[in-house]
Amino acid sequence: MISNIVIKHALSSEIDPLLQALFQYIDQLSLPETPYVTGQPLISKKSLLKCFFLKTYFSINSLRQLVDILDRFGYFRRICGFNEVPHLSTFSRAGKWFREQGFSVFNSQLLKDLGVRCPKVVIIDSTALRSSFYDSQARWGIFTRYKWFKGYKLHLCTTREGIILSHAFATANQHDASVELFPSLKKWKIEFALGDAAYDSENVRNMAEETGIFFIGYFRINCCYIEHNV
Repeated sequence: MISNIVIKHALSSEIDPLLQALFQYIDQLSLPETPYVTGQPLISKKSLLKCFFLKTYFSINSLRQLVDILDRFGYFRRICGFNEVPHLSTFSRAGKWFREQGFSVFNSQLLKDLGVRCPKVVIIDSTALRSSFYDSQARWGIFTRYKWFKGYKLHLCTTREGIILSHAFATANQHDASVELFPSLKKWKIEFALGDAAYDSENVRNMAEETGIFFIGYFRINCCYIEHNV
């Protein structure tokens, strides 16, 4: 089912200023425009990235629903840069490319544009990404907000201001403590990383130490706070 807010925006041809600014930023990105499959027509990765942000902005549940919305509403096709809607399989391949390569390219350019300097303290956490029931790669797992859900988890390492320095995707059944976020942080010379109880494990502490980072878990933070105030 297509939500009323999606229909309202499509019929009024109004684009939210935040979405408009994001699309303008995507237009000036340097993304490698190469086809996913040899011999296939070139489809702009920038246009596909706009579609993924559109999916997130309107809380569209699946790629199938995204394709349906793009098919039904020419306005959304135009603002994303398409005359015709790519096949569902193209979006699936694009999603895989962005997860494995593209978002790192996007993030590196964003950090450069923002002029981010070396932070001393970072924060790690995860969020649930629910998938379509048709997604054969997704797995069932537990998350505080959704309890049992099918999908993935996005693990982020950010500065205290919320700027993402590194990320990792994992299936929902993979424990937070097994995800490697630290190796890509070596260039930043970070001193401390803060995380909640899900990350507070020997494995995470060892991975952090190998990168020269001291990890502080949720319970340790609470204990330090209590000891300081007793």
